[in-house]
Amino acid sequence: MPRVILAHWHAGRAPGDELDVTDEELADLRRDGRISEVLDGPGAQPEPSSAPEPEDQAAPEPEAPEDEAAAEEPPPSGRKRR
Repeated sequence: MPRVILAHWHAGRAPGDELDVTDEELADLRRDGRISEVLDGPGAQPEPSSAPEPEDQAAPEPEAPEDEAAAEEPPPSGRKRR
């Protein structure tokens, strides 16, 4: 049986109470947003592993040198603003 912590009142139980529920009650409570945390059973948070996660992110591109950045800017139009 899953054990949950309530986020809202349910069946006369106050928020923060730990409660043993059936799988059907768990689904209904989760649907209604009345669960703060699932302590054990289906849907409980897995224990964090000590193995590092693989880095799937690409390395950031190096910044362009100032000469290339200046070449990309349009030349001045020749008109001055008053």
